[in-house]
This record gives sequence, structure tokens and C-alpha cells, in this order.
Amino acid sequence: MSGLNLLFPFLSLFVIFTPSFTLVAGLSGCGPHHIQALVQFKNEFDSSGCNQTDYFNGVMCDNITGEVTKLQLPSGCFTGVLKTNSSLFGFNHLRYLNLSYNKFTSSSLSSGFGSLNKLEVLSLSSNGFIGQVPSSLSNLSRLTELYLDHNELTGAIPSSLLTMPFLSYLNLDENHLTDPVEVRSSSTSSRLETLHLRKNPFEGKILDLISNFTTLKYLGLSFQNISYPINLKFFSSLKSLLRLDLSGNSVLETSISSDSDVPRNIEKLLLSSCDISKFPKFVRSLDRLEHIDISNNKIKGKVPEWLWNLPHLIRANLVNNAFTHLEGSNDVLTNSSLRILDLALNHFEGPVPTPPLSINLFSAWNNSFTGNIPLSVCNRSSLVILDLSYNNLSGPIPRCLSNLKDSLVVVNLRKNNLEGSIPDMLYNGKVLTSYATIDFSGNRFEGQIPKSIGLLKALIALNLSNNGFTGHIPLSLENVTELESLDLSGNKLSGSIPKGLARLSFLAYISVAHNQLIGEIPQGPQFSGQAETSFEGNAGLCGLPLQGSCFAPPPTQQFEEEDEEEEEGVLNLKSVVTGYGLGLLFGLVIGHVIASYRPKWFVKIVGPDKHKEADPASLFDSLDSRWDSSSNKNNVESHIFTLVVGLSGCHPDQIQALKQFKNEFDSRNCNQTDYLNGVQCDNATGAVTELQLPSGCLTGVLKPNSSLFHLRHLRHLNLSHNNFTSSSLPSEFSNLSRLEVLSLSSNSFIGQVPSLFSKLTWLNQLDLSHNQLTGSFQLVQNLTKLSILDLSYNHFSGAIPSSLLSLPFLTRLDLSENYLTGSIEVLNSSSSLRHLSLSHNHFEGQILEPISNLITLKFLDISFLNISYPIDIKIFSSLKSLLKLVLSGNSISSTRSIPPSICNQSKLALLDLSYNNFSGSIPRCLSNLQNSLIVVNLRKNNLEGSLPDNCYDGALLRTLDVGFNKLTGKLPRSLLNCSSLKFLSVDNNNIKDTFPFWLKGLPNLQAFTLRSNRFYGKVLTSYATIDFSGNRLEGQIPESIEQSCFTPPTRQPKEEDEEEEEGVLNWKAVVIGYGPGLLFGLLLAHVIASYRPKWFVKIVGPDKHKEADPVTLFMSMDSRWDSFNNKKSVESNM
Repeated sequence: MSGLNLLFPFLSLFVIFTPSFTLVAGLSGCGPHHIQALVQFKNEFDSSGCNQTDYFNGVMCDNITGEVTKLQLPSGCFTGVLKTNSSLFGFNHLRYLNLSYNKFTSSSLSSGFGSLNKLEVLSLSSNGFIGQVPSSLSNLSRLTELYLDHNELTGAIPSSLLTMPFLSYLNLDENHLTDPVEVRSSSTSSRLETLHLRKNPFEGKILDLISNFTTLKYLGLSFQNISYPINLKFFSSLKSLLRLDLSGNSVLETSISSDSDVPRNIEKLLLSSCDISKFPKFVRSLDRLEHIDISNNKIKGKVPEWLWNLPHLIRANLVNNAFTHLEGSNDVLTNSSLRILDLALNHFEGPVPTPPLSINLFSAWNNSFTGNIPLSVCNRSSLVILDLSYNNLSGPIPRCLSNLKDSLVVVNLRKNNLEGSIPDMLYNGKVLTSYATIDFSGNRFEGQIPKSIGLLKALIALNLSNNGFTGHIPLSLENVTELESLDLSGNKLSGSIPKGLARLSFLAYISVAHNQLIGEIPQGPQFSGQAETSFEGNAGLCGLPLQGSCFAPPPTQQFEEEDEEEEEGVLNLKSVVTGYGLGLLFGLVIGHVIASYRPKWFVKIVGPDKHKEADPASLFDSLDSRWDSSSNKNNVESHIFTLVVGLSGCHPDQIQALKQFKNEFDSRNCNQTDYLNGVQCDNATGAVTELQLPSGCLTGVLKPNSSLFHLRHLRHLNLSHNNFTSSSLPSEFSNLSRLEVLSLSSNSFIGQVPSLFSKLTWLNQLDLSHNQLTGSFQLVQNLTKLSILDLSYNHFSGAIPSSLLSLPFLTRLDLSENYLTGSIEVLNSSSSLRHLSLSHNHFEGQILEPISNLITLKFLDISFLNISYPIDIKIFSSLKSLLKLVLSGNSISSTRSIPPSICNQSKLALLDLSYNNFSGSIPRCLSNLQNSLIVVNLRKNNLEGSLPDNCYDGALLRTLDVGFNKLTGKLPRSLLNCSSLKFLSVDNNNIKDTFPFWLKGLPNLQAFTLRSNRFYGKVLTSYATIDFSGNRLEGQIPESIEQSCFTPPTRQPKEEDEEEEEGVLNWKAVVIGYGPGLLFGLLLAHVIASYRPKWFVKIVGPDKHKEADPVTLFMSMDSRWDSFNNKKSVESNM
């Protein structure tokens, strides 16, 4: 018993002082000195990228000898130089070593690796290694797999590397290696089965050597620097070859017509971007072919019928050629074994072919298909992705699509001529739960959005923009809890935005612009972080992120006793919050310690890590070569990028290009998470389709050879509000030929817009505003699909091209703040233009009459133009849809009054006629617009008479500015009917009246200015902004004003016993708050460490911009119209 008593303290000390890594299962069989060596190896580097548990989880030891036999570093764990004397090279019994995806920057590939002669697998991918491949690697006689890809290695490939006796897999992709020296004839006995040499500057000798490796099954030679076309006869000796990738090389045309030069066992043939102009006939003899890729070539005419008869063909990629038809009948594909067929970016005409019965992915976007969507699609029970966007299809959506309730995930019918209503989202009363993405935008759909759309529980993205939908936004959308993107813009929706949408935790993008919505925008992080443009074009909307806010009446004054009770409640609440905060903080600390070191009892309770999210691309593991050549792909995504939603389906090459692009600039102003959160990839192909930089993220020069221009599948690119100082616009933007949205505003770009921009024919939105670009912009007339064009705040000159205003889809055009001259010509009165801003230019000729033909206009700004003739605003009477009219700062004759015809604009919400020479009186008929008019600015004219009684019950007016005129009479009491009025300015007139004490009846009034009039009498005391200067007011300044402006508030003394009692109650409240805070802190730490939820990243992400105080926007009411930049504050009240 005494022995146990002596042993117990010793065991206690052992438990306390043994390092936490002894709890890691992988170390249970490791000898103490091996554990010490592992710790020493870790200490040689900056290992802040991973914790100790992650590091040791990749270790395995021999249970008998205690030797380390496996070491697999987590991705991004180490940063530093791997030295030749590293303790790593003391692990002589290693059989598996994986250091991939770390940062051994400026490290040479050490010859010490050759001392680890028991290695069977060595993976050193993506580590930044430089220098030559050491010949000592040939000492690894047991090596079967070697990964050296994605480094900066140079020099010739050692000949001994290719003759290692057991090596079956060698990956040297994306280095700077050159042709190896001559290989001995013994190489024919090599066991090499897989050889990847993608993107190395070989000159051609490599082909002669490869022909000796007759055991090869998988050969990757894409994007070499070979100066001559590759003859396929080089591969005739490789009888075991199953996969051949020659993409990005020039292939000899004559060799593709011969059947004898290519092994017939090939299952996967990749000839993308090979400059081929004829269909490769030798493919007909490849009876085992499963996957063919001939995308990005110049093949014309018909696709031969025999292709679909190949018995094992599963995937065909014919993207971006010049095909016009499929040879044979329209159902030629029906009995094909195809599961993935991509016909996009061709010139196919006629009806859509009947898809194969076994199809999973059917893509035919960007062609010229006509007719209806084939009903046969509804019988393809395995169909997961259907993309028929950018065609000329017509008719309704087949209601039978609901037959695919268990399979269909993505439906993209964007930019066609489809019509009718959307079918119900129910199938025999059952919910269609599979849909994840629906894009019906840019069609002619009408009717209401079905309520059953809220039953699509798996829906991530919904785009119904630019149609003719009416009715309300369905309340049921708040049930689509996975929704990340919602676009309902460009319709005729009415009512308010459902407040329940603010509870959708994952919602990252929403747009309801250009509808007929009213009311307050729901408040929450999902809405406040959106751009103002997401809500524009809705005259009745208010609240953030629009600059105007919706104000409620001030609360009624409470009795003194209630105030005291309320104050006591506040004090107690503060105490509860204090206790809660302390508990939360302590809980987080304990939770972090437990979650980081994960003792066994904790693992038993909460289970292993669950933070890795499923990769959407796993639906198609065989879609792309990345799944065949990157065995470590899962490690990369699960460690570095699992927190970034947009990267879950990205190809490793694309991720590398994104990282390289970021490294071209000074990016200290944003972290990697902020940068990569703006990335989205195609789940099927892995290509980057969207890149949206955070503001101020990158600083530097955007060069023509930037890796940005390698992201050729981009559809949405936003680089706005960065610092590309002294950068010209590279013509290489034209390489991104699939762009639909390009935003480069506020970047200090200089020079002219390259003419090659005209090749971006799929552009839907182009924003080059707030730069220093010069020259004319004739090129944009070729961009016929443009709907939004913003070239404002530049130095463009010359005349507006005659065809620009008649582009068929153009809805928004902003050319303000340039040096444009000449006249304007409108060729097509059926223009779709809704928003036109031409302010601050130097037009010389006629522009008003042509503009009057643009009858779809809703917003027109032609302020501060250099027009030499008087403007007659009667000319705008044809613009019946106008919501906002801004004519300030023009040469309107002093003999003209405001014409009564302005009152015929029955939808007008904003009227700005300031800084003109209008005379006469203010039209009384403006009262006819009380149900629409929100902002009226008549400042700095020569208007006379009294302010008319234009306010009636229910009037919507919020801003009225008639300062700097010649108005007389009294302030009309009818202003009390304008209960929404927030800002009133009548300064610098001749109004004679007593002080308008009755204005206190306006519950929302926040600022008004009366200065330089003839007001007299006593004043009011309770407004945020008051300007009474230049009047005849008298009496003392009210004490309430003196106290609020000059005297700090005093605190009333309290009885001592009351203070003691309050102290006791407060400490009880602290204790009450501490318990839940501690519990929640522990729970939160567990969630963050284990699940890493997306909502948490969104909520605690980068700091939001501080909101402007609405009062401070109008602290200088009389000067806000004095410059054009401040003029737009009128619009903010909308």
C-alpha cells in the first residue's frame, strides 16, 4: 500500500508534464527520442499554420521498433527553408513521406532525401522548391511513387530518375525542367506506368525517350514548349497506353487521319487547344474510348455520327469549336452511352438534339438552337445538370421537368426567348428537393413566382431576373435555408421585401433592383452588406443600404416614475450583460484549449472533427483530369480552403492561378479568406467563373502577363476600388472572352481602352467609372449584349456613337463627368434604356429631342451641361415612365416659368430643377403628384410668389428645398399634411411669418433651415439641425438649447441605502448572466473548432463600413447643392 502511495505522486506528475502530443493515437508506438526528433523538426519552421495535434496526427510509428515510418504534414503547416542538415533526414526508416502544399520558399531540393533509402512514396508537390532535381534521389531503390509537381525546379531531368527499378508513378508537372540527357537502353525495362510532364519547357527530345517506356499507361504532355507539331506516330509503341493528354500542343494534321499510329486501348484522349481544324478520324478505331476532349479547336461542320456509336464513350467535350450540326437525325444521341456531353460555345442550329438516355450533364449553352425545350429531357432520370442558356429557344418550360424530382440539381435556361409561367415546384404533392441552382433570367416569363418555390430545400442560387414577373415576392422563400444567391431584379414585382429573408444565414447576394417594391429594406448582415445597386429602381424602397433611411415617429414622453424604473432596468441589464460577457470569454478560452488539444475524453463525447464540408464536385469525380492526377487534392481543399465556400469545386490549377495573381501585388490590406471569399468555380469543370476582389485589397501595377488572364472561364470579374496605380488597361482582358460582368471602377487606370475589348461580346455589364481613361469609346457599339454601361468620371472625349443608345438590351448608361461633345442621335425608338446620365459634359449640338424618343426612361440626369441654348422641359412630356428627372445647372431662360406640363409626369418621384433661371411661381399642380413625389429641389432660381399649398393628407414628400429664390408670403400650414417630411429648406427668400412653431407636428422632421428670411417671434428647441440666422427672432435662447449644446448632463444624487441595494441587485444580475455566458462560450468554441460553419464566417468576417449618421448628411443644407458630387444626396432620400 505504501508503494502505491509513493507511486501515485509520480504518476500525477507524469500526466501533468507529459506533452499533449502523447494523446495522439499515431504516436502511441513511437520511441521517446523519435518524438523528440519530430518536435525538433517542427521547431525548424514557422508552424503557426497548424497546431501540434494536426502535425502529429500525420505520424505513424512501427509498434515493435518505435521507428517513424510515416510522416504526412498538414497543408500549409510549415513556412521556412528546408536545410540540408534538417532533423528530417534522420528518420531513416520512413516509408511514406508527404510534405506537399507547404512553403519551403527558396529551398533547394536537398540531396538529403537520398538518404531515406526505405522510402516507397515521396510527395513534395507545391512547396516552392528551386534548383535542380538531385541525382541522389536515384538511391531510393524502393520508391514507387514520386511527386515533384508545381515547384520551381530547373535543369535537365536526371536520366537515372527515369530508370529507377520500382518507380511506377512520376509527376513533374508545372516546373521549368528541360529535356533529359540520353537514357540508356535499359530504360525499356522500366516499370513506369504514369508520367506527368505538363507545362515544362521541353524542346522535343523527350518524345523519342518516352517511346521507349512501353509500360506507360497514363501520359500527360499538355502545354509543352515543343516548336513543331507533334506526330502521333511517336506513341505507336506504347501499346498499354490508356490515357493520353496532348492539350495545348500543336498536333500534326496528317497524323490525326491515320488509324495505325495511336494505341487502340486508349480510354481517355485529351486534345484540347491543339489547333485542330478537322475532326480526328483515328478516334473511330478507339473501341475502348471513354472520354474525349477536343475543346478549344477550330473544327467546323458536322460532328460525325460514328462518334456516338463508340460503345464505352461516357464523356465528350466539344466546347468552343465551330460545329453547326450533329450528323444524322435529331435523336442520334438517344442510345449513346454518354453521361456527360458539352456542346457549348459552338454554332449549332436547329432544334436541341434529344439527349442520351444515360445523360448526367447536358450542356449546350451559347449556341443558336431554336424551337422548344425537347420533352424527352423529362425522361432522363439521371440528369443532374441541364444548361441550355444563351440560345434562341422559345415556348414554355416543360411541366414534365418535375419528373426529375430526385436527380436534377442545376437548371440554367438563361437568355432565351422562353415565355409563360414557371411550373409548380411540386410533383404529385411531393417536394422537389434536389434543385440547387435555377437560372431562368433574361427570358419573357410572366405571372407570379410560385409559392412552392419555397419548398426547394436544397436551393443555393435562384436567378429570375429580367423577366416580366408580377405579384409579391413569395414569403415562402424564407424557408429556403441554404440559399446563397437571389436575383429577382428587372421584373414588375410589387409589395415589400419579406423580412424573413434577413434570417437566411448563408445569403451572400441579393438583388431586387428595378421592380415596383415599396417599404423598408429588411435589416441584417445579409442586406446591409449589399451594394446600393441591388435595390435601385424601386421608388418606394427606403432604408440601408440605400442612403436614405426610414424614420419612425419619436416615442411619447414617459412619466417620471416610469423613467426611473426604466433606468433601473437598464442598470440591471448592464449587469447581466457584464456577467454574460465574462462567462462567454472564460468559456471560449476553456473551449479553445479543449478543442485544440482534444483529450481522449473530449473526442469520445463530441466525436472526431466534422469541419470538412462535402465537395459539390464529387458528384462528378471523373469530370476532369484533376481527379486523376492529384491524389492530394482532398488534403489541400480540406485544410487551406474548406472555409472558403467558392473554392470547394475549384480545379487545383485554377487555385494556383488565383494565389499567383494575389502574389503579384501588395495585398497586406486583405487576408486570404477575404480574397478567396469572392471566388466561385463551376462545380462541373472546376474553372473559376467569378472573382470579386475586396475593396483596397491589391496595390500595384496590373501587367499584361498577369496570371489573371489565365482564368479564361471567368464570367464575372470585379476588381473595383483597388489601387492599380499608373496601370493601363491590358489588351489581354480580351482573353477572358466569356465575361458577362466586368467592373474595373475606381482603380486609377490610365490611357485608352484597348480596341480588343470589342471581343468581349458576351458582356452584360461593363463598369470603367472613376478612372483616368481617355479617347473615344467606339468599341462598345460591338458589345451588343450590354445591359449596364458605366463610363462616368473619366476623360473620354468626342461624340457618343449613334448606335450606343439603341443597343437592344441596354438599360443603364452613365457617361457623366467626361469631356463629351457633339450631338446625340437615337436610331431606334424601341430602346430598352431606363437610366441615362449625361451630366457634366460639353455637348454642343442637339441632345434633348433625341432623348425624348427614349420613352422607356425612368431616370434622366442631364445636369450641368454646356448647352448654349435654352432648355424647354416640355420636350420631356413623352417620357411617361420617368421616376427621377435632374435638370440642374443648365441655361433655362429667365423669361420662362416651370411649365405645368411637368405635372403630367404621374410617376415622378424626384424632381431637381435647381441652379437654373426659372421665374414665375411654383406650379400648384405639383399637388397632383403627391402619391409619387418624394424629393423636390428648386434651389437657386428666380421663383416668386408664395410657397403653394401642395401638401395633402398621405403625401409622400420627404425633401423640399426652395432656398435662394424670391418667395414671399407665409409658410403654408399645409406642410403639416406632409407627415413624411424630413428635410425642409426655405433659406434666402423673403418669407415673412412668425416662427413656425407648428412644425413640431411633423413627426419625422430632422433638419430645416430658415435663414435670411423675415421670420420673427420665439423658437422651437428640439431639432437635430437648426439654422435661424438672418431673421428677426427675439427673446432668450431656450435653456434646453443651452444645456444640450454647452452643459454636460448632471446626475441626480441618490440615497445611500438605495445605492447599496442597487449594488446587491446588480451583482446578482452579474452572476445570473455569467452562467449562460459560460455555457454559450463552451458551445461556441466547440462549434467553431469542429464544424467551422459558414454563417460564423459571414457574421464575424471583415469589418463593415460604418453607417453615416443621417443627420450629418444635412448639417449644411444650403451648401449641399453647390457641387455636383453632393447633388446626389437628393437621390439618397429615395
